[in-house]
Amino acid sequence: MPGAASCGYDPGMDWLTETALWLNLARGLALFFTGLIAWLSYHSNLLIRQLRIEANLLLSPPETLARLLMVAICLFLAWLSGLPATQLGLTGAEPWSALGWGLGAGLVIQVGLYLATHLAIRRFGRGIYSPWLIRNILPRRPAEWPLVALAFIPPVVMEELLFRTLLLALFEDLMPLPLLILITSLVFGLMHQPQGRLGMLFSGLINVVLGLLFIWSGQLLTTIVAHYTINMLQLVVAHAQQDWLQDY
Repeated sequence: MPGAASCGYDPGMDWLTETALWLNLARGLALFFTGLIAWLSYHSNLLIRQLRIEANLLLSPPETLARLLMVAICLFLAWLSGLPATQLGLTGAEPWSALGWGLGAGLVIQVGLYLATHLAIRRFGRGIYSPWLIRNILPRRPAEWPLVALAFIPPVVMEELLFRTLLLALFEDLMPLPLLILITSLVFGLMHQPQGRLGMLFSGLINVVLGLLFIWSGQLLTTIVAHYTINMLQLVVAHAQQDWLQDY
């Protein structure tokens, strides 16, 4: 039954055993869920660009509820797999260490991302990057900053649960990790179409780094903190460069 496994999944075991059936069901549902999110992201991008956005996209109650539901679905699929929480990265012996590594990694990644973005725009022109998304999630007044900071948590947790706990931990026994990280990074990049070609490329590269960080640390908390730090620092930088954004 789900959650019954205590020592991980042996890829050599009979696929018709109960444990393997639950795990493969979770794998199939995880792939379906990923495809559904990718489809929704693509069509939402097409729809939103045709609308005039008055409010901050991150502060939309329906959007937040949808993200929380997605987090719940990811946790359910992780439970359904029957794999130990440690193998899924959901527990760790040193949470403070995970927080520290996540903050440090997020800061380093964001500094590199900032420099690479401006160099790429200078070299290839403004057409490779779209600031549309960052404009529509940037706090419009000081009182929105704590709300945006809280609203960022569900999408970050959802993406990390999906791309680390489900797509890496559930499938690492079926294909080489480098190939698995490459495939998931392509999907992750394509799901960031609103940021333009450069945004998709850098999102894919960030996914590679976060995937390696997850494998190295074994803790989802590390990548959640790193991912959240990157996103929040992007907002801080964008707020400091509002004139540049408006003239883009």
